[in-house]
Amino acid sequence: MSRKILAQLAVAAGVALGSCSDEGEAGGTGAGAGGPTTPGTGGGAAAGGMGGIAAGGSAGAPPIEKPEGLESFLSGEEADAEVTPLGPAWILMGGGTDVDEAFERWVPLVAGGDVVVLRTSGADGYNDYLYTDIGGVDSVETLLVTTRSFADSDYVADRLSRAEAIFLAGGDQATYVTSWKGTRVELELEAAAARGAVIGGTSAGCAVLGDYSFSALNDSVYSDEALADPYNRFMTMEQEFLDFSRLAGVITDTHFAERDRMGRLVAFVARPIADGWATSAVGVGVDEDTALFVDAAGEGTVLGSGAVYVVRSNGAPALCTAGEPLEYDALELVELRAGDVVLLPAGTSDVPATPLSASCGATIPASPY
Repeated sequence: MSRKILAQLAVAAGVALGSCSDEGEAGGTGAGAGGPTTPGTGGGAAAGGMGGIAAGGSAGAPPIEKPEGLESFLSGEEADAEVTPLGPAWILMGGGTDVDEAFERWVPLVAGGDVVVLRTSGADGYNDYLYTDIGGVDSVETLLVTTRSFADSDYVADRLSRAEAIFLAGGDQATYVTSWKGTRVELELEAAAARGAVIGGTSAGCAVLGDYSFSALNDSVYSDEALADPYNRFMTMEQEFLDFSRLAGVITDTHFAERDRMGRLVAFVARPIADGWATSAVGVGVDEDTALFVDAAGEGTVLGSGAVYVVRSNGAPALCTAGEPLEYDALELVELRAGDVVLLPAGTSDVPATPLSASCGATIPASPY
């Protein structure tokens, strides 16, 4: 029987934890790497299709040929708009239906420039949505950067270097880490933010934007598994993938309350501290149909119908070791709703915090949503 089915059965049976025992509270009910159900995930052909479009190159230089096998879809103008973005800003989106207001907020920052959508699966579903429905941009090009060779290609680097906004679609964050970490895609994403572009992602695309990330190299992990053993084989963690100053020390998670991911976010916060990567960390869990729009000053505003949960560490876990339940009581939880604001990377907010802890394989409170 699969772990997912076992977790669902435990939830349905109402398993509770009053003391440390072999029985764990059921965790989330969905795969961490799954893509969202959004206007941006559909199929269909966009202008440009998968033909041999070449990047423009610098003025007077020959065009850069697209690598054979690289799928791309272009809507709008092929030539670079040559504008200056007015960011930087970041969009942390929790999956599910895309939050229109988050993209509407990027329009003045993109300044009529060009958008690149990065993904390793799917097709052109974001093209019409961002180019026509949201609008205000010169072009939208989706690139299926499925290999490290594509990620290091001149074509992909050139398109990213000319983008005023880059958005990472949902899919499988394991493929993003394995295909993009240590390549020119990583460098160009960081350079884009440095020059004032907007960087965003939803679901798996959001999961890799933090300073630390759950890489899902061995599939998803459920909250009960993460709390029972924060070093179980599914708890694959990553550092030094993307480096954005406003997300320093931050780890993100998505599909949050819907998949009961508080327990695993607590474990995600504990791991960088226990592993010596950091002395503190901030977890940001984003519900479906919800986004956190973070401006250049680090002020993040909640948009959409759900909540954003900020988990702040105030010290090291009492116990975070392989094969043992996580013991961690030095935590604060802030629940933010539409219009509420958090300052990143500190994770501070005018919204009052409540105590949060983990013990005996469960969070306290058991249902902190």
